[in-house]
Amino acid sequence: MQIKSILLIAAMAAAASVQANDVRTGVGGAIGGAGGAAIGNQVGGSTGAIVGGAVGGAAGGAVGSSGSARTGATIGGAVGGGAGAAIGNEVGGKNGAIIGAGVGGAAGAVIGGSMTADSGKPQAKPQSVGMAGAPAAVPAQGYSCNRNNPGKGYAKGHCKH
Repeated sequence: MQIKSILLIAAMAAAASVQANDVRTGVGGAIGGAGGAAIGNQVGGSTGAIVGGAVGGAAGGAVGSSGSARTGATIGGAVGGGAGAAIGNEVGGKNGAIIGAGVGGAAGAVIGGSMTADSGKPQAKPQSVGMAGAPAAVPAQGYSCNRNNPGKGYAKGHCKH
């Protein structure tokens, strides 16, 4: 029963993901979370299932992701796996903890990975928003238009633009 649950969770995670990195991350978080919850349940009961789901979800998310998405996938897999195991344990007992850890680990790893995958890219500058009817801000000039200082600037003392 536990192996069937783990395989079902992995298939659901793969179907829900679109990008290649998301598929690997989701499957890794699902298998890690469900496997960790199953092992933790055998070792330490319901508390062990929660801890095992968190550890397994983190490990599965980290192994399944790459690049800058790895940190977010690890954190998301841990939070999702632990929370899924806790909720699943309350709803469906031992099997519910395993399924919850798998689904939570997959979802957390994919969401966390996609949040941090784009964090290193430069963001677009926000456009300045002024009051209606107010003049727009004038960008700074790269040259001097000062008649009193003829040795500097674009026009040597006379603006011609």
